[in-house]
Amino acid sequence: MQPKSIGARRRSAWRAAFDLLRGRAGRALPPAGVPTGGGYGTLRRQLEETLGAVDFLAHIDRDLRFLYVSDASLRFIGYRHEYLQTVTLHELVPGTESAALDALIARARDSGRVERATLHLVKSLTYPIAVELRIVASEHLGTPGFAISAFDVSAWRSNEERLTYELHCDPMTGLRNGRALQAAVKHAEDDADAHNTGAALLLVDLDDYQRVNRALGYDAGDALLRETARRLEGLVTAQETLVRVTSDEFAVLVRADTREQAAAAAEALGRRFMTAVQQPYAVDGQPVHLSASVGIALYPDPAHDAGAQAGGSPGYQDQLLRRADHALAQAKSSGSNTLAFHTAHDDPADAERLKLEADLYDGVRNGEFALHFQPITSSQTGGVVGVEALIRWHHPVHGFVPPSTFIPLAESIGLINYLGNWVLKIACMQLVQWDAQGISLQYVAVNVSPQQFRDARFIQNVRDALSLTGVKADRLVFEITESLLMQDPAHAKVLLEQLTAIGIRFAIDDFGTGYSSLAYLQRFPLAKLKIDRSFVENLLTSRNDQAIVSAVVGLAQTLELELVAEGVETEAQRELLTAMGCGHIQGWLVCKALPSDELAKRFEDRVLRLHEEAA
Repeated sequence: MQPKSIGARRRSAWRAAFDLLRGRAGRALPPAGVPTGGGYGTLRRQLEETLGAVDFLAHIDRDLRFLYVSDASLRFIGYRHEYLQTVTLHELVPGTESAALDALIARARDSGRVERATLHLVKSLTYPIAVELRIVASEHLGTPGFAISAFDVSAWRSNEERLTYELHCDPMTGLRNGRALQAAVKHAEDDADAHNTGAALLLVDLDDYQRVNRALGYDAGDALLRETARRLEGLVTAQETLVRVTSDEFAVLVRADTREQAAAAAEALGRRFMTAVQQPYAVDGQPVHLSASVGIALYPDPAHDAGAQAGGSPGYQDQLLRRADHALAQAKSSGSNTLAFHTAHDDPADAERLKLEADLYDGVRNGEFALHFQPITSSQTGGVVGVEALIRWHHPVHGFVPPSTFIPLAESIGLINYLGNWVLKIACMQLVQWDAQGISLQYVAVNVSPQQFRDARFIQNVRDALSLTGVKADRLVFEITESLLMQDPAHAKVLLEQLTAIGIRFAIDDFGTGYSSLAYLQRFPLAKLKIDRSFVENLLTSRNDQAIVSAVVGLAQTLELELVAEGVETEAQRELLTAMGCGHIQGWLVCKALPSDELAKRFEDRVLRLHEEAA
């Protein structure tokens, strides 16, 4: 690599010095150190003044013997003038660069122009230093030869080497980094195209590595990464490229004579990696066990590369990296400690999901969402005690989109917090509006997603909604799932206690479908349990369902929790639930979920009655 052009000051000094040398080529220049006067003294003074920015300036004959060396150059290189009269320029250049020097001299002789190269000069009693050497054909005292100048670029080369290392190497592990991987992949692909060979790219990802950082700290995590890098490095050959891609992800590029050989070598190497990572680590004497997942992509891949190259699509060189990443995702989706090859998977459902994501954003912007409300009634009197607020999306093309479709989608793309806060505020505002119409419900129930629950602003959002609408906190019920509580019981307990302290009540939705320990329930400040509809559906004929519901009723009575049965569709189901001790029901037997104005009309028409009126 050639150094960057030298500065303007040094460049102008170099040109001036060469002009003086070439302009006086026909006049004798006595050796340095010999007293001079007249024209020679004037020329020497001009040269020495000019040489302030030039490290080495000399004149050599065609045999590369020195005819002239400036005093400043002698001080720079550290040799006496008498010694330089006995050697050639070849002897000031390392033997490994002799051919490069000869080529530079030949170019200068043939072109008649200034030629340059970056070589090393051996200074007296020092290691060789990098210089930018410039040579032009010239004469001295009628002797054909060359005028030469050199500039010390060792500091620049040192900085260049440092920056190159930092650009292509990972400072923590010493391995090459992702930028170096891209260059290696491009070279491997070009080589495979030219010689009909094969290549494979392995991505190795440590499974659930972040738990190490959380449990032992980042210093311990970094130590494990360095140890992992050492283990992997011991398994690769000099022909294989090992890099650290991201925090806990490594990559290896394997090259072989054929695609099939590359696949076999990659699989064998990947399994050795997995075995190596599974060996116990030790952090401050504590054993730590890790596992790794491996994704492998092959080159060439006829299903992808032919079309990409034929179409000339930009970034086609990235296809191997993308396929390896997709293979890694396939491996991790199958569980930890798994190896997977990339397989084409053009699922139309993926395109449909992507389109629905865009439509979901548009729906938020265009106000396509609305709330429907389903009554919750006393199982004995039939009077309405409250309602559950249920979000609905009316798509301009597809009509009503089921919540089971768009709610998981909203969670995956980060819109669920926005939608959840919107539901909370609209539900509270609707409660106030019904109060003004004389429909005074005891409460409105709102579903809370796990993402909302983990949001640090959740409590403040609840306070804002209550403050905005003036609704009392005890008229708001949050429905949460068992799995939400079990994800982080300690955090859930604190959050429930904080919200319960201001009057909010909590209900466990779809109770019985999760995997919570019943002993955990008494630790949380709960107010209600909602029996999942799956137990109500076959309640009349299934002894198992009857036994489960009976057990839930007993649990609720023991913990003094209100019980609501969901999905009640027949009078027989209501009668049996009432007889078993379930105090409240919700389902189509009473009313399906309706827009607020339609629900209000049911009350006006006396189809629905408030609990106080029915009691």
